[in-house]
Amino acid sequence: MAEKKDKKLIQEELPENTVNSKVKFSAGRVAELLRKMEKLLGIPLSLRSSTGEVVCKTDYFYGPCSFIRGTEAGCTRCRKVYKNIETRVLRRKVSYVCLCYCGFLIFAVPLEFRGEMLGILIGSQILPVSEDKDISEYYNNLKNKAKELGLIKTDEYEKSFNKIKTLDANKQRTQFLSYIEEIAKHFVEIAVAEKPWNVLLKEIKTKVPDFGKF
Repeated sequence: MAEKKDKKLIQEELPENTVNSKVKFSAGRVAELLRKMEKLLGIPLSLRSSTGEVVCKTDYFYGPCSFIRGTEAGCTRCRKVYKNIETRVLRRKVSYVCLCYCGFLIFAVPLEFRGEMLGILIGSQILPVSEDKDISEYYNNLKNKAKELGLIKTDEYEKSFNKIKTLDANKQRTQFLSYIEEIAKHFVEIAVAEKPWNVLLKEIKTKVPDFGKF
């Protein structure tokens, strides 16, 4: 029963569905768009306001990060990592990529509309890999992290590894960041302007050179 609940969309909206005092996202559409963006990118996403508050997040992928956050120690560490990311991006207003304590890449992109900072789009659960290392080595590291955190449901945790997206650490990191930045720009335009999803998809395919590459 608990697992089914975790798989449901989790939506946390600020009053009047705002991400700041001036610009509003269309009520009820943010979560829907975010979930479709997740399918498009193949990674779990969360949207933070310009004050660092969670506007919307989903557990659609229900991968290893969901299990890690389910432990007290894991949740504490995740919050610390995300807080540092939010502080940096909101202060500098530029994209940022870092590794979390479990070795996943986190991509954070500032969301702007007509020159105004709306918030941050964060993509996670991305494993940087290299050609000279077998994937099992990375998975063993994740298993060791689970032991450190006192994770009990290890079988389910390991099965969730198929939800992990991998990127070549040396060749694709910068490219994927640019990819997310471009898609995030169109996401904001669609979310604010109330355009349908098929319009966003058409624009992305036309304007994003790396569409479908990852």
